[in-house]
Amino acid sequence: MTAVVAPAVVVIGVAALNLRLFVFPPSSTPAHADAVVVFAGGDGERLQRGLDLVRAGVASNLVVSTGPDELCTTNHDFEVFCFVPDPNSTRGEAEAVGRIAAQEGWRHLVLVTSDYHATRARLLLGRCFSGTIDVSAARSSHAPLPLLSAIAHEWGGLIESAIHRDC
Repeated sequence: MTAVVAPAVVVIGVAALNLRLFVFPPSSTPAHADAVVVFAGGDGERLQRGLDLVRAGVASNLVVSTGPDELCTTNHDFEVFCFVPDPNSTRGEAEAVGRIAAQEGWRHLVLVTSDYHATRARLLLGRCFSGTIDVSAARSSHAPLPLLSAIAHEWGGLIESAIHRDC
C-alpha cells in the first residue's frame, strides 16, 4: 500500500506546487501605485492588461520593456517609459526597472506579466526594487504543451535565480 500511496502523494504535491507557482500565482491589483510595469510588453495579454490598469487610473506611469514603437513614440494621457533590457532577460528587465524607479522616486509598482512568469518576475524585481510590488498576472493560454514548456522554462529560471541572487 505504501508503495502506491507515497508516489501518488509526491505526484499530487508536485502538481499542486506547479499550479500555485505557474498557473494560479498570487495576484492583486491595488487602487493606486506609482507605475504599472509590463515585462516583455511588446504585444499580447501582458500589454493589454497593463494598458487597462493605467486607463483605469491605477497609475499615471506605464513602464514597458520591448514596447511596440507606436506606444513608445506617441502621446498619451499617461507617461510611458519604454526600454530594451540589457541583458534581454527577466533579470535585465528587473535591473532596468529598479534604476527607473530610483530615478523617479517611485515606492509602489504593479508588475504585469503572464501568470506562468509571475513568480520569478516578482522575485527578480524584488531584488532590484525596495518598494512595494503588487503583481497583476495576465492570464495566458493554458494549452497543455505550451504551458508545460513555459513551466519547464520557469523552473530553469528559478534555479538560475537561486544561484545568482544579486539584482
